[in-house]
Amino acid sequence: MNYSLTIFKSLFDNKTHKRMDFDSWDKFEALLYDLSKIERKDKKAAQLISPAVYQPDTTRANKNVTEWGGWCAVDVDDHEFKGDLKSELDGMVGDWNYICYSTASSRSSAPKFRLVFPLRSRIGKENIKAFWYALQSKLGNIGDRQTKDLSRMYYIPGQYLGADNFIFTGGGVQPIDPYALMKAYP
Repeated sequence: MNYSLTIFKSLFDNKTHKRMDFDSWDKFEALLYDLSKIERKDKKAAQLISPAVYQPDTTRANKNVTEWGGWCAVDVDDHEFKGDLKSELDGMVGDWNYICYSTASSRSSAPKFRLVFPLRSRIGKENIKAFWYALQSKLGNIGDRQTKDLSRMYYIPGQYLGADNFIFTGGGVQPIDPYALMKAYP
């Protein structure tokens, strides 16, 4: 399985030609961990990534997405966790492998973070919405409901000034099987 991400230099960038491909999840994970060590003033100083793969020579728009490149992310902003975040997340995701990294607005009293999951297969455009619904259902709808568009971008991890910065890997060792998940949560 390989993993692809599209890179955007800012929230306003709509060019889709900057793409990275990884031949293993370990290499993808290493990139996120390397990025998490870089000091950044704020999120405006950071690039964004998306699991969306686009039709060649197009711009960032849902209509131009062909698939998600073997991974997905869930943006968690308002879920209240009691106790140890990693333990609670591990209980939620079961056997799934994930990377959890803080956002620029994360605080120790209110953690805000991304959950990044490897997938067993890429997801074609026609199945992304059903997959997103199934994933949110499985996770108890902890994700930001506004982040469901096919071409969603996510700020990269970093050492953001004033934030409670963290990154960790959790869960099990299994990637998400998107089609089994959609079957379980139609």
